[in-house]
Amino acid sequence: MKKIKILHVTGAMNRGGAEVMLMDIYRNISENFHFDFLINYKRKLGVVKGDFDEEIQANGAQIKYIPTQWDVGPKKYAFEFEKICKELGIPDIVHIHMNAKSGVIAWAAKKAGIKTVIVHSHADLKFRGNLVSRVLSQLELQFQKWLIAKYADYYWGCSNEANASLFYERLLTKNKTAVINNAIDTKAFQMVSDEAVEKLRKSYNITENTLVLGNVGRIVSHKNVLFIIEVLNELQKKGLDVVFVFAGRADQPDYLQRIFQKAEEYKVTERIRYLDVREDVPVVMHSFDVFVGPALKEGFGLVAVEAQAAGLPCYLYKGFPKTVDMNLDLVTFFDSFSVSEWTDAIVYNISKNKTIAKEKIGEKIMSKGFDIEINTKKIEELYSKIV
Repeated sequence: MKKIKILHVTGAMNRGGAEVMLMDIYRNISENFHFDFLINYKRKLGVVKGDFDEEIQANGAQIKYIPTQWDVGPKKYAFEFEKICKELGIPDIVHIHMNAKSGVIAWAAKKAGIKTVIVHSHADLKFRGNLVSRVLSQLELQFQKWLIAKYADYYWGCSNEANASLFYERLLTKNKTAVINNAIDTKAFQMVSDEAVEKLRKSYNITENTLVLGNVGRIVSHKNVLFIIEVLNELQKKGLDVVFVFAGRADQPDYLQRIFQKAEEYKVTERIRYLDVREDVPVVMHSFDVFVGPALKEGFGLVAVEAQAAGLPCYLYKGFPKTVDMNLDLVTFFDSFSVSEWTDAIVYNISKNKTIAKEKIGEKIMSKGFDIEINTKKIEELYSKIV
């Protein structure tokens, strides 16, 4: 049987929600499918090695790089796109993961002679920043939506809301659209060894009774990690033996600096452990006692599903969509940033000290369609049907 060739068009393959999910699909996809990756990069930064680049190439996929559409202009972008497709061998499907940049890429793919183009919306698109930047972003979105409607063939998204934010309603027909849940490798979170977790916790220099608040994600202002320092300070005032451990790439180094400055102001610096980027997220999650997620806005918030897969109580701001709750009685949502409300909830739940069987966690995540093996089978069926 001839392999179906799919070219995934992405940004840098770092540890973001969409990229982690795409890598999990890549790891689980059957031999009937071949993936290659086309990574868009900003010229002023140059080609930056992604967290997953080595693994991608080690497993047989090729990686090509292309300057972003507005760095070189759409015409040159289309020329480069066609050239790369010929180098790789024309793919059966181009699968685009660039959200509000996807229209120009869909046009370039069609110009390159690609028969089937999928645009994949990974977030319910909302724009931040000042008024001018938001207006410009909205104008670009309208332009890109028009191009998507004209040149894409299929319209996929992580939710109905994500689909509605990037695609015209008339395009969202049964045959042309799909909701692909952001999913996780449930087994990876269930097969974590106690020894690995104990070793990591020992590296925090804590006692058995120390409460570990945890967070995993890019270090950027909208993740609102500064608020966790407020929570940490309040818990310390209540007399708790507590530390805050967080992991993720510092995409805004100045924000990371502000986190440590605030910790210094509150005199809680010795209660903070920053792990940077980690390869062993399931182990990191299991080293926490609770997950704290005060992000102002999450497209989906896959990290909260990962936390539940590790059996962690999760304290989330309403910036996370309600769909991240796996109905395991582990999630508490907050409508405000009242430090006392958050700390009271954490203290109350510590006293309950409940544990949930791994089997129940796995069954619930699978039944709700957030397990990567089930998701991968769905994607294989869709690819096969399309081709």
